[in-house]
Amino acid sequence: KVPLLGQIPLVQSIREGGDTGIPIALDDEGATAKAFLELADNVARQVSIRNENIEPTKKVEAVSY
Repeated sequence: KVPLLGQIPLVQSIREGGDTGIPIALDDEGATAKAFLELADNVARQVSIRNENIEPTKKVEAVSY
């Protein structure tokens, strides 16, 4: 029951951008960048819907020994 948030093509430029520190999402013209931006928009939209319709998540404290 989870909507598809996006589809990212498997292309070498994603890895290359990560290696050089220049994310492919900064490429204004490319289809891969548009796919990342669409994914980000969809995630933000779904988080907003979740926050409107569901009680806040219970905070869990981690204890270290």
